[in-house]
Amino acid sequence: MRIERLALKNYRSWRDLLMDPAPGVNVIYGPNGSGKTNIVEAICLLSSGSSRRGRLPLQILHGAQEADVKAKVLSQNGQSRILQAAIKASRLYAREEGGKWGSFSTLSPLPAVAFDPSDLLLCSSADRRRALLDEACFQAAGAYRAQRREFLKVLSQKSSLLKKIREEGAGNRSQLFSALLAFNCQFSLLAFSLTRFRAKAAQAISSSFSRTYERFSGLKADMKFVPSLPEALEEGGLEKVKKHLEARTEAEIASGFALLGPQRDDFSLFLEGFPLSQVASGGQAWMAALSLRMSQFEALRNLGPILVLDDVFAQLDPDRRAAILSSLPSGTQVFITATSRKDVPEVEGWNAIPVEHLG
Repeated sequence: MRIERLALKNYRSWRDLLMDPAPGVNVIYGPNGSGKTNIVEAICLLSSGSSRRGRLPLQILHGAQEADVKAKVLSQNGQSRILQAAIKASRLYAREEGGKWGSFSTLSPLPAVAFDPSDLLLCSSADRRRALLDEACFQAAGAYRAQRREFLKVLSQKSSLLKKIREEGAGNRSQLFSALLAFNCQFSLLAFSLTRFRAKAAQAISSSFSRTYERFSGLKADMKFVPSLPEALEEGGLEKVKKHLEARTEAEIASGFALLGPQRDDFSLFLEGFPLSQVASGGQAWMAALSLRMSQFEALRNLGPILVLDDVFAQLDPDRRAAILSSLPSGTQVFITATSRKDVPEVEGWNAIPVEHLG
C-alpha cells in the first residue's frame, strides 16, 4: 500500500498542498513550526478518522470554513482508489471519489501506523494503551469499529441508569433494576466480542514486541494483555461474563458507574521481568513506546500499512536510526519528519523533501 498523491486544502497550516511521495522512505524536513507534522497528521486522518492533537475544528485553517484531505492510494493488488476526508461544521465526512459523502466509519480506511513523541504516554496511560489496541482492531477487523461505537453508546446509557438507580433509592428501584438487566444483556454481548478482538490484536503485537525491543536495545521486554473480563477468553465465556456482571450489579449501583468492561482493559509492560514504568529510564521508555508502534505495524503487515515516524529520529543515536530503517520490509512506504535531513540515514529509495518546497 502506498500514497501516490496527497492533496490538502485549508488543513491546519496548509492552504494548498500537492505532494507526490516516493514509494519508499520520504523524509520531510524543515524548521520547527513549518508544517511538517500537519502533513503526516493528514495521512493519519485518512487512517483513523481522528487526530491526537485536538478536536476537528482545530484542524481547519484559521479563517476557512472547511478543510479537505485527499489521497490517491495504490493498493497491494495494483488497484488505485482516491480517499477523501472533509471537516465541515465540526464533523468529519469521508468518501471514495465518485461515492457519496458519509461518516468515516463507512470508508475502508488507509492502513497506517504512526509514532510521535506523545506516544511516550503508552508507558504511563491506560487510555493511550487502549487506544493503540483500538487502532489495531479498527484496521484488522472491519466489524470492530461499529461494535465499539455501539458499546460506547450502551456504556453511556448504562452509566446514566446506574446513577439514576442510586439516586432514586427504593422508590422506583424495581422498574429501573429491570431496565438495568436488559442493558447488561446487551453490554455483555458487546463486551465479550470487543475483549476477544482486543486479545487477538494484543497477542499479535506482543509476539513482535519482545523481539523488536531486544533488537533496538539489547534488553528483554514483554507485554501482557490485562482484560477487565478475562473470562471472555475462556470456554463458555459469554455466560461467564454475564454472571460476573450480574454479581457486581449492587457494587456498580453503589458507585454509580460501570466497574467492569472493555473501558477498563489494559496491557502491562515489563522490562527484564520488572514493571517497565517503575524501572525504565527515559530512553528505555522511549524505545518501549517506539517498539509498541513498530510491533503494531508488524501485526498489520498483511495489509501493507504505511509507516509514519513524526519527529522521532532526533531522539535516537545513529545505530538505532539505522536499525529502525533496516527492520522495515521491502516496499514499505515511510513518512519521516525531521528538522534536518542529516537526522535520517540515507537508504535505497530515500526521498528528501524540503518543506519550504511544498505548498
